[in-house]
Amino acid sequence: MKEIRTDFQKLFDESKDEFLADFKQLIRIPSVNGNKTYQAPFGIGPKRALEYMLDLSQRLGFRTGQAGDCVGWAEYGPETEDYFGVLGHIDVVDVVDDWNYPPFDLTLKDGYFYGRGVLDNKGPLLSTLFALYLIKKQQLPLKKRIRIMFGTDEEMGSRDIPYFLKEQQPPYAGFTPDCKFPIVYGERGIVDLTITLPIEDGSLEQIDSIDGVFDHSFLPDYAAITVNGQTSEFHGKKAPSNAPDMAENVLPVLVKNNQYLTGRTGDVFKWLNEKIADQYNGENLGLNYRDEDSGELQLSFYDLEKSVDEISFSISMRYPVTISEEKILSQLKSQLLDGMKIKINRSFPSTVKDKNLPYMQRFSKIYAEDTGLNGEPVTTTGATYAREMPNIIAFGPSFPGQKGIAHKGDEWLKYSDWLMMMQIYYDCLIDEITN
Repeated sequence: MKEIRTDFQKLFDESKDEFLADFKQLIRIPSVNGNKTYQAPFGIGPKRALEYMLDLSQRLGFRTGQAGDCVGWAEYGPETEDYFGVLGHIDVVDVVDDWNYPPFDLTLKDGYFYGRGVLDNKGPLLSTLFALYLIKKQQLPLKKRIRIMFGTDEEMGSRDIPYFLKEQQPPYAGFTPDCKFPIVYGERGIVDLTITLPIEDGSLEQIDSIDGVFDHSFLPDYAAITVNGQTSEFHGKKAPSNAPDMAENVLPVLVKNNQYLTGRTGDVFKWLNEKIADQYNGENLGLNYRDEDSGELQLSFYDLEKSVDEISFSISMRYPVTISEEKILSQLKSQLLDGMKIKINRSFPSTVKDKNLPYMQRFSKIYAEDTGLNGEPVTTTGATYAREMPNIIAFGPSFPGQKGIAHKGDEWLKYSDWLMMMQIYYDCLIDEITN
């Protein structure tokens, strides 16, 4: 990848210390989703982060506003009816004990930032705000209004966007810096579901407990099962649920090691081992769909639970843009054991934008010129605000080859990458709002 341009480096260096101090302050706010309270529909933490971003935006000289107590913004340029939008999020996933650095502090070591949210998504969102500030310092004549928006509920399903759209019109175009480079024109469909089987033959009593930290956002690196008083522990490697190939998921190993269980409980474990195991493309379920543009289906086995009278497990699937959820579910149902029932937890159909839109073509060219990398638009397995906010696509922040960083311990962002994404956004925003 190319080096940062000297003109941009000089401009950045003039505000470097202030930018780093502001970055540190934002990371220090543990903006994990919480219980609804007064003027904070998604908890105190996200609201504190929103208030900080609004204060920062005012200090930088921008107009500010907010909708629904959950989406704020910084504005610059002529107060035209339409505006170009950048939409990121300042809420973060929770932390567990897999960190070597303080999760709610910004650590800069050997050219890397560490901290919860440095990549997903506080660091990239700040890079767009700082890029706009550097544009503002140039006092360029602007023809369009730009709005940098701060969401507070992306990690829990983007429930903040309806609040915003109830009060504000969407942008005519824009991007979210919460995925990967280059331009992302399509996001694959996602269906997250729990499959349950009632156990009526008494065989569930073999299992005393199943323990671990299980969540749809990642594949677990630890689980324990106690069978007839004997506990077995399993250790692996955590990875985000949209990067199952990077994980050492402990659940397939746990299942394989307990196939000997008897009765209907044993049937479930044998079925899981045969049909899911550690195959991440759904092949043994007949779900190994793929297409040329968006690749193959990804299956993530992320949860296994035992209750008084049933056993349940949860999987999420990210499927090609040419496949429907109905086709996925029909094939899955044909493979289930008698009595298994499906509950859909989350469902996001594929979303595809026209990759030939003029601003997408211009931004792709700028990205290629700034980095020296291929700027051809791509698709993603991720889920971003682009699914909920009209006229938004995903653009950055991870560069090719970088994956599996968010939603786990020691979340990182290269300092040089932060500068490069800021330069890309600086160039793209200038291109959009001065022409």
